[in-house]
Formats: sequence, structure tokens, C-alpha cells
Amino acid sequence: MDNATAIFIPVRLSSARFPLKAMRKIQDKPCIQLLVERVKRSRKIGLIVLCTTTNKIDDELVNVAKGLDVECFRGSDVDILERYRQAARNHNVKNIVNVDGDDIFCEPSFIDLTSEKLADADCILWQDVPLGSSPIGIRVSALEKVCSIKDVSNTETGWARFFTETGLFRVIHLRPDDPELRDPSIRLTLDYEQDFKLFEKIYENLKEPFDLRDIVRLLRAKPELAKINENLKDIYMKNFNSKAVRVKLKKDLEIRDKG
Repeated sequence: MDNATAIFIPVRLSSARFPLKAMRKIQDKPCIQLLVERVKRSRKIGLIVLCTTTNKIDDELVNVAKGLDVECFRGSDVDILERYRQAARNHNVKNIVNVDGDDIFCEPSFIDLTSEKLADADCILWQDVPLGSSPIGIRVSALEKVCSIKDVSNTETGWARFFTETGLFRVIHLRPDDPELRDPSIRLTLDYEQDFKLFEKIYENLKEPFDLRDIVRLLRAKPELAKINENLKDIYMKNFNSKAVRVKLKKDLEIRDKG
């Protein structure tokens, strides 16, 4: 497996909307464990790093990483890009496949394809897929550049905009070949109690190992499940946009701020 590329999972336990959500259990396993077990299905990447903070509350995540035999890095509370830069340096990786700690159904095949395509891009994003099912690919050399030119210290939300809005990087958008997986109306990210209830139902109805296609088919066969968190789509996007980082670059650059 490729250890020049790593799966980075940003996760912390001090969420204001849903505290300790990563440690909430489904079938006796914390959600963060379910996510790690899923991304371990990657056929391309051997190195997985939980990227958490130096806050005392996140000590528990260090123990989780040890128990799951994955690496752990602790860095900035709010500057995820800087946390990633330091973690990349610490583990000597050239490419990062970011899998958000809220996305316990991130599709392993998407992870592998993202890692492959990073040979041709600085940043890779997915389109037309269920929210929470896809990773983001980052070339570390591009990350280093972003960290050197950004003029903000809080990049917790919407940090991909530094790659997509500055015009400095080669960004590739991927879509699944299978039209069955092209359904952005489905929301599979853990931000609210209703999301957790949906995730419980998915695990009640499907037997591991299952993939994104199985989830999509389940939600179409049982539309009442999709309705559990359906009313949160607009709330989620409003909250995301209100917290998303404004792209601001250092004043000595000739590039105009596009925030």
C-alpha cells in the first residue's frame, strides 16, 4: 500500500451542536470506530491518521486511535489546514485524502480513486454524490502553499475554498460512473441527533460489509428512513455557509481576495 498518501480524519469532541458525537455508539461501537473500520477497506492507502486537537477533551480520541491501530496527531483547535500541514510533515506524506470525522459512510472506492487522481491535481472534490459519502484529495505541496499565503487562522469550516477560489491550484471534480450513486439529495453526515437516528436505522437494516450502493438502495426502498433527517438539509447548509471561512490572502500577494 501507498504510505506517501495518507487518510486524514479530522475529529474532535467539543462540537457545539452535537457534543461527543464521534463517541456515540451504534451496535456497541463508537461512530469514529465505524468510520475507521470503513476507511480501512481502502485498497490503496495504508496510513490512517486521526487528526484531533490538543484540547483535554480529545485525550479520549488518542486512546481510540491506539485501540484501532491507527496513528494520531494533535494540533490546532480551529485551524484545520495548519493541523494538516503539521501532521503531513510529522508523517512525511505527500498526498492527503481527507475523510471528515462526521462521514462514517465515506465510500472506500471513492477514497481509492481520489488517491489515484492526485497524481494529476492539487485538490480533488466529488460532485453529485450523497453528502458525507466522499473525501477531498489534497496534494501536500499545495497545502503548504495555502498555509503560507492565507491570512486567516480559523479554517475549521469550508477550508477547501482556499484551493477552489484562489485560482492558484489545479482542481479536479470527480463523479461516480454508476448513475445509481449520483444522488446529492441524500444526506449522510453526522451533525444532529436525527442524523444519528438515521445511521442507527441503516445499521439495523444492513449487514456489514455494506457500501454506498447498498445504502442508496435501502433509502429508496424505505423512503421513510430518508425522511428522518430530510428536514435538516436547509438548516445544515445555512449553518455551514454562516461558518465557512472567508478566503483572505496576505496583502503582499497580487491575487485579489475572492472571499
